[in-house]
Amino acid sequence: MLFANVWYIAEWSENVSDAPVKVKMLGREFVLFRDLDGKAVCLSNTCCHRGASLAQGKRQDDGTLSCVFHGWRFNAGGQCTNIPSQLNPAADIPASAKIDSYPTQEKHGLVWVFLGDQPEKAHPLFDMPEDTDPAWRRVTFSDTWKANVHWAKMVDLDQVHLHIVHGIPLNEDNPSRPSAHSVEWLDNGFRTHLVSRPPPPSGEWAKLRQGRTEVNSHLTFYLPGFTLYGRIQIGTPDTSFTNVFYSMSTPIDEENTKMYLIAFRNFMLEPDKDKDHLQRNLRNVYQDKAIAEAHLPKRAPDIPEWPVINVDREDLLMQTYWQFMRELRGKGWQIDRLALDACERNGEVRVLPSPARQADPAHWVYRPVPFVAAEA
Repeated sequence: MLFANVWYIAEWSENVSDAPVKVKMLGREFVLFRDLDGKAVCLSNTCCHRGASLAQGKRQDDGTLSCVFHGWRFNAGGQCTNIPSQLNPAADIPASAKIDSYPTQEKHGLVWVFLGDQPEKAHPLFDMPEDTDPAWRRVTFSDTWKANVHWAKMVDLDQVHLHIVHGIPLNEDNPSRPSAHSVEWLDNGFRTHLVSRPPPPSGEWAKLRQGRTEVNSHLTFYLPGFTLYGRIQIGTPDTSFTNVFYSMSTPIDEENTKMYLIAFRNFMLEPDKDKDHLQRNLRNVYQDKAIAEAHLPKRAPDIPEWPVINVDREDLLMQTYWQFMRELRGKGWQIDRLALDACERNGEVRVLPSPARQADPAHWVYRPVPFVAAEA
């Protein structure tokens, strides 16, 4: 179950240069590179001429990307600007000599790509205020999970697993029971606030909080990047010691997900504390990864109705998540994977439609992926 018309993370900014790099998102291949102004460019990776991989090509001195097979050049907008074999290479260009180009933004060391043809309807990107505040120190990590994006988010959003999986009691009376909480909808996601009384942290972090004092946790799900933002109180209520994380997920395909983590702290700001900070976050990440990768079915249900059984407080956030997914499906943004599988078995190349198709729906070599019909 994959959705278009969403902002996704394509790569860390530092990994995108003049040399083209291939990435896979939503089961499609894309090529990333930088133009002459240093702006990140994202194009469909399949050349419209003979289907060669553009990631095997080269960025030329004029900022275009040349195909490795016949040297056709494509600009940042996906238009072919030069066909070397033509009598007039820069003029004798067929109207269909173009490929899809997708909007990009760079924020917080990440290249974001809007994968779809309706950017005017996009849920807006969120801010990351800690990244520009010297009072916070940042660590980063990324990994590939053999799990679909929804199972990857489920282990993020679930609360009861904090005690069952990670050994973090939620309260003294019943360590597995979440505190009473509600959900607030945002224009690009939803959020909640939890209160718990876990034991104090270990190691050097134990100095920050003594005893089982009340701890506030603020969790927000942002649709862009399928992101879980967590703001967890580390110190006592009268201090501001806080661990903040942004756990972002890009669906590679129906069964694999690229995970990105950016974590911040506003205490123990010395660089030599970075390793410990990252390890504390990754302890939970790796435990969650093992669970998500073993979940069945490997592909999320085609219709967003999950879980089948809902109980009390435990499933409130997941119910909200699936409601969000149903809304995306209702807009006609869910890729019809059964129809797409049939197309590919028939030898067709299908691509994600880009904004350019709204202005010029004709003269495209490759047809768009099929979508589940929007609700009336």
